[in-house]
Amino acid sequence: MDKNNVTSEHKVKFSFILKKSWPNVLTYSSYAFSLSVLFINILIVSNIIWPAEPFHSSEIGLLLGTSTYMMAVSGILFGILADKFSRVMLLACTEMIFGIGFLMNGFIPDSLGNTTFILFWICSLIRSFSTGGFWPIISSYVNDSVEIDERSQFFGIINALFQLFQIVGMLISAFLFQNYFWRPYFIAVGMVYIVISIIILLKAKEPKRGAARNELKDSLSNENVKYNYKLTKETIKSTIIAPTNIIAFGEGIFTTLILAIPDFLLTAYLQSPPYNIAPFTSAIFMILFGLPGGVIGAIVFAKLSDKLDNKNIKNRVYMIGFSIFTLFFVFILLFNFPLPPLTVDEGKNVLIFLSFPIMWIMGLLIFIVRSVLSLWNINQPPILQEINLPEAQGTISSANQFLELIGSGTGPIIAGSVLLAFNGNYQLTAGVTLVIGIIGGAMWLLSIIWINNDVNRVSNILKQRGIELNEANKN
Repeated sequence: MDKNNVTSEHKVKFSFILKKSWPNVLTYSSYAFSLSVLFINILIVSNIIWPAEPFHSSEIGLLLGTSTYMMAVSGILFGILADKFSRVMLLACTEMIFGIGFLMNGFIPDSLGNTTFILFWICSLIRSFSTGGFWPIISSYVNDSVEIDERSQFFGIINALFQLFQIVGMLISAFLFQNYFWRPYFIAVGMVYIVISIIILLKAKEPKRGAARNELKDSLSNENVKYNYKLTKETIKSTIIAPTNIIAFGEGIFTTLILAIPDFLLTAYLQSPPYNIAPFTSAIFMILFGLPGGVIGAIVFAKLSDKLDNKNIKNRVYMIGFSIFTLFFVFILLFNFPLPPLTVDEGKNVLIFLSFPIMWIMGLLIFIVRSVLSLWNINQPPILQEINLPEAQGTISSANQFLELIGSGTGPIIAGSVLLAFNGNYQLTAGVTLVIGIIGGAMWLLSIIWINNDVNRVSNILKQRGIELNEANKN
C-alpha cells in the first residue's frame, strides 16, 4: 500500500475524530493548560499571600488537598447529571464556572495574609468544582459520539494534547508569575475560558444517547427514535455491580498511588542535596524527554490498542497491566540511579546537567515512563464504556474518578509519612509505597476472568433494547 495514501487516511481519520469530539478536546486542553499553575508557582503564591514570610506549607497544602477532594465530590454530581441531561449544556456550564474562578482570582487583593488566603482558597474550590465534572461529562459524550473502534485513538489524541498544553501552560504561568504578572494571567485565562464556554454552547452538537453502540445503530438511525432508558435496580445489579467494574473501582486507588507517589517523592529527591537539580532544569528535562514520550506513546499506542481490542477486549487489560508493572520497575530504577552530585549552581545550569551521559540514560527512562503511561490512559476508559450501559456512563466515570482522586490525594500523605518513618531514605520509601501501588496492576489482570462475560451481558441488553426500539418505531 502506498505510504502517502496511508498517511492521508490517518489524517482524514484524525480530523474526523476531532470533528465529532472537538468540545471535549477544547475543554480538556483548557484544563491541562492551567492545571499546574499553583503547583509550579507554589512558593510565589505563598509570597503573594504572605509577603516576606517563610513558605506556609500547611496552608498551601490545605488549599491544594481540599481542591482535589472537591473535584472528587463534584465529579459524582456531574456524572449523575451527564446521564440525564445535555452534555453540551453541562460542558458549557462547567467551562463557564472554570473561567469565572480564574477571573475572580485576578481581582483578589494581595499581601493581606489570611484574608488573601481565604479568597485564593474560594477561587480554587470554584475551579475544582467545575473541573471535577469535565471527565465524567466527556466520557458520556464520547460514548455516544465516537465509534468503539476509534475510542483509543480519541483518548490518545486527548492525552497527547493534554501533555502538550500542560507543559506550555506550565512555562507561561511560571514566566508570568516570576515577573509578578499573576493578575493578568488569571484575568486573561478566565476570559478565554468564558469565551470557550460560549462557543461550546452555541456551536457544539448534542450526540444522541446510545447512537455509537453497534447494537443500537439501526434503531437510532431514525431521528424520531430516542434512547430514553434509565438505570433501574435490575440494571444496576447486573451491570454496575459487575466484577470488572468493582475491580476498576478498587484498582483506581492503587494505580493512582503508583503515579502520585513518584511525582511527589522523585521531585523532592532530585531537588534535594546532593543532586540539587533546579525546578527550571527539571522542566527543560521534561520537555526534552517526557513530552515526546507522552505524545508519541499516546499516538502510537492508540492505534495499536484499537486494533487489538477488535480481536479481544482482554488485550486492553494486558496493555494496562504491562503499563503498571513497567512503571513500577522503571521508577525503582530511577530512585536507585547513580546520579552525580551537583552544586546548587550546577543544578541550575541545564548545559552542565546534560553534559553527564548518565542524565541522558535517565532521560530515556523518563521517555519510557511517559510512553507506557499512555497505555493506561487510553485503554481504561474504553473498557469502562464497553461494560456499562449508555445511561450509566457519567455515573461510572465519576465514581471511578472519585476513587482515583482519593488515591492521588492520599499518595503524597502516605509517602511523606513513610519517608519520615524511614529517616529520609528515599529508596526504601519508594520501594515500600510502589509495592502498594502495584496491587492495581494485579487487580486489572484478575479482571480477565470476568471481562468478556461483562461485555456480553451489556451487549445482550442493548440488542434486546434495539429490538424494542424498532418495534416502538413501527407502532
